[in-house]
Order: sequence, then C-alpha cells, then structure tokens
Amino acid sequence: MLVSASRPLGPGSGVLPWIRRDAARAYGQVPASRHQPLPHWFRRLAAVTGGTALEPLRVGQHAAPAPDGLDGATRTLLELARTAAAAAAAVTPAPLLPDGAVAAMAALAGAGLAANTEAARASDWAGFTRWCATGGHVPLPAHPLLVRWYVTAKAAEVKPDGSPAYAPATLTRWVATINAAHTAVGLPRPGRDEGVTQALSAIRRVRAAPPRRRAPLLTDDVRALLTAARTNAHGGGWAARVAERRDSCLLLFGLAGALRRSELVGLTVADVTPSRADGLVLTLRRSKTDQQAAGRTVTLPYGIHPETCPVCAHVRWREVLDAHTAAGRPGVIRLLRRPEPFTAHCCHTDPTPTGAGAGTRTGGGGVAAGTPEWMPLLRTVHRTGAVGDAPLTGQAVAHVVRRRAAAAGFGPELVARLGGHSLRVGFVTQAVRNGASTQTVMAQTGHTDERMVSVYARRHAGLIGNAVTHIGL
Repeated sequence: MLVSASRPLGPGSGVLPWIRRDAARAYGQVPASRHQPLPHWFRRLAAVTGGTALEPLRVGQHAAPAPDGLDGATRTLLELARTAAAAAAAVTPAPLLPDGAVAAMAALAGAGLAANTEAARASDWAGFTRWCATGGHVPLPAHPLLVRWYVTAKAAEVKPDGSPAYAPATLTRWVATINAAHTAVGLPRPGRDEGVTQALSAIRRVRAAPPRRRAPLLTDDVRALLTAARTNAHGGGWAARVAERRDSCLLLFGLAGALRRSELVGLTVADVTPSRADGLVLTLRRSKTDQQAAGRTVTLPYGIHPETCPVCAHVRWREVLDAHTAAGRPGVIRLLRRPEPFTAHCCHTDPTPTGAGAGTRTGGGGVAAGTPEWMPLLRTVHRTGAVGDAPLTGQAVAHVVRRRAAAAGFGPELVARLGGHSLRVGFVTQAVRNGASTQTVMAQTGHTDERMVSVYARRHAGLIGNAVTHIGL
C-alpha cells in the first residue's frame, strides 16, 4: 500500500505519543490551507474569498472556477496563486511512500531525543492541554494569541511564599514543546509569533536575577556525611547497612569523579573497570554535553583514607550486589550481619572469600564476577533493605545528598541549597582551593569551556589567585 507524503503526519501514523490524540482531533477541524505556512498575501486572499477558492490549491487537486463577485485585481491574484501552486506540484510532485514509512520516520525522529527530553515534553504538553481544557480552548492547532496568553497567565502564578511559580527558562521550554507538537504534525509553530517572543523577552527582563546554584560539598563535608551514615548504620540493622554502602559509593563517585546526576545514575556494572595502578576507570557512555554518545573515561584514584576511598566504596557495594544476585535477601543478610570496621582498606587485599555469594576482593579494587554487567550500578534500595533492579533517578540522587546532610547535622538552610550537583561543584571548588590548574580540573569534569570552571572558582573559592590578598589589609 502506498500513501501520499503531501499531507503532514496524521492520527495513527506514528505521531509522537504525547500529541497523538490532539493530532487526531486537529485533523478533523483544520482546513487544508492551515497545514502549510502561507505568505501574508495568500492569507489576505483567503479572507477576501472566504477561503473556499484556496482549498483546491493543495498539491494534487484540480482548481475550481473562481467565485463570482471578485474584482479584477483579486481575480488576477487568485489565478497567479493557482499557477504558482500548479508549478510547484509539477516541479516537486508528492512522492508515494510504502505503508509504514511515515510511522518509521516519526519513530526515528522521536529516537533523536534524549529520554529525559521526551519525558519533559510529554509533561509540558499535558500541562498545556489541561490548561486549554479548563478554558475551553483547542490545543492543536493553537493560535499564537492563545500561547501568548498561556505564558502570561503562568508567569503571574506565585508560590505560597510569594515567589514566582515558574522560571523564565521553564516558560521558554513550554513554548518550545508547543512548537514541537505543531511541527510534528506539519502545522506552523505558534511560538514563533512576534507577540509570543516579545512576551517571553519581557518576562526574562522583569525576572532578571542571578541563577540559583547548588552549594558545594567539599571533601570534609562528604567525610562528615559518610561518618554519620556509617555510625547510624552501625547501630541499625542490616537494611540500614545496605543503604549506607550504596550511598557511600554514590557520594564518593560523585565527588571524586565530578559526575553529574545523569552520569551517576547511568553507570552500569560494566562501566566500572578496576585498575591496579590507578584505582577505577569509569566509562561515561553519554552525558549532558555528549548526546551523540562519543563517551569519555574518568579515573577514580585510591583514597588515602579508607573511609573516603572511592575504590573501597565500590568494593563494598559490589559485595552487596553480588550477594543479592547469588542468594537474594538471605545472602545480603549473611554478608551484613555484623558491622565492619573502617580501620583498613578493603581494596588492596588479596583475593579472599567475603561471604556466601558475595564475590571476592581482588587487588585493584575489583570483585569477583556475579552481577550481570548490563545491570545498573546504583540501584533503588527499599527501606526493608531489598535491592531493586531499577537505577536511581536524578531526583533520588538529590534526595540522598540532602537526607545524608540532614543526618550529619547540617542546617536546614544549607540542606535546602544542596543537591546532586553539589558533588560536582564540590570537586571543582576543592581542587581549585588545593591548587589544581584549570586544565587538570577540566580533564576530570569534562568541561570544554574554562569559563564554567571560573564561575565555580570565583563563587566558592574567591580568594584563590585573587589580588585582594596582596594589598596588605
């Protein structure tokens, strides 16, 4: 079966899932002349003729006689428009595509988006359609004036404390999602209307404020978090010890590797390779600035102190994963029945059994094979101690950081400023304070622009390399 490609994507033809229903509704309402952006003179002609004379101008249809009552200039303009449309059809005839081709192309277009981007767009579009339903408006196609009113109304909403409910960047993303929904079904993008762009520009100007950045967690801060976590786990049951091992690995990987939240939760077991000389080599298959998955490696060294050694933290957590893989909950309980001391490294020991199904420690921070390599490294842990198969989310990483900081006695104001990015910022800040050069910092963080490192340094290590320390105050 062949289908014409002259008509934009229609309902059931592979349109992105989050707009399929609205696309189906739109195709029952939108005139054919709305499917393609029209020049201003073409729109004026449609207004004069009531639109009926322009319907036959779609590619592949025959022109109907001009309606009666048109003046000479309008009749001439109509004939010119029909001639131009016929010429375009002759030069670029609409191809016939095999059945399923449109769906395949739409699926490929959707695969070009990151999973988080696709989820964000689905959420944004759902919010817009709910708002439209409340006011009795049609979301697809959306008139530019409707989109302008949408961002204006949302910009006026406030939180209970009186602060704006939505940042300008959020409103801009919503408009981009609305544009993407219209583009996916071949409709003009309402967000490109001058009135919409002016509204967004005005909101950004009125709301101009410094960006809110996460507070850094320096090495001593992370050490305090780990000490409190292990003290609480020592007095708790085996379930608390499972969470402590997972969180210790997360915190030390995030700090030593200067990893983003998405990079932490994206690690699989196979992405962590032991190295006798260096410690651990992490393979980051994809990151925020590497959507094409070129990949890069990050090295985590052996720590001086066993309680802050990333390699030891990895060994301890892998023991839990391997015990869970081999024997399930009973195997984990046998492994963690007794609290362990933190007086020596566990990453330099010779291969020795560590418990039923728990794997063995090896020089170089490795553990015996047990957990499938494709499984996520940092996984969910239930309050009962049950180890899940799903990876942590970015929000869960932020929750771990805040929960551990609160348990370590950090003040509520500081806890509120912490998040998953605090570990990455902490690495840059601590490294700069300890005299690391910008180039060596960028080698670990993966930054390609020195300005971002300078932003962290000026904000959190403002006296390092600052001439104010040489004026004799």
